[in-house]
Amino acid sequence: MIYNDVTLSKLALASTMYDCLTPFNKSLALLNGDTGGSIDLSNHAHRTSLLIWLNDWGCRHLSEEHHKVASDSILKWYQAKGDDLFPENKPLWDLGDAELKMAASAYGSLKDKIGAWRDRGGRKVKVHIGPTAASKILFAIRPQALMPWDEAIRASYKFDGSAESYYRYLEEMRNFTLHIEDICKNKGLQIDGLPKELGRPGSTVLTLVNKYIWITRTKKCILPSAKTLARWAELG
Repeated sequence: MIYNDVTLSKLALASTMYDCLTPFNKSLALLNGDTGGSIDLSNHAHRTSLLIWLNDWGCRHLSEEHHKVASDSILKWYQAKGDDLFPENKPLWDLGDAELKMAASAYGSLKDKIGAWRDRGGRKVKVHIGPTAASKILFAIRPQALMPWDEAIRASYKFDGSAESYYRYLEEMRNFTLHIEDICKNKGLQIDGLPKELGRPGSTVLTLVNKYIWITRTKKCILPSAKTLARWAELG
């Protein structure tokens, strides 16, 4: 279990490190600004903003010259699968197994859609949206519940990017958030209010978790223990 030694101070530290090391907050803020904080994938302008954000978040295989291809695929997927997802404001820790399975099924369908075409040796070769971009699209439309992942995270868990492995990742992350909820209860806090308690009022709990996973898994940073952090605080 990757969350046994997590503390609220480590979540705060990981979030601070993430914000210093990446420009990802700015691009996410731009996406939220363009879409009013609620993405409607049936809206062409929202899909365009989403694809620009995906490029900023490292999904460069869905390059600008192929945005129409990806946009059309995302729309068709959303028309077929969008109604299968749970409400937008439902958090991960409140999801049941059936809802995780529905999300994993939607992810599996989305990752296999065509995101671009490439010319190779005079042949047109399709490029799939793929596991990383699919997870980030789901995170964008269900930001309280569906975690994004990248190749480094999948490798660290020995996950292959399949729908089944995405389900297991969501299951693991649900356990993570339930663990955080227990910590909050023991300290007389509500998990919904945790971002504000940690000085991150514009974040969500899932964003804090994603930053922690990115720092510790993608970047393989070892965070100091709670005892070390307390000692640092004493030193002023």
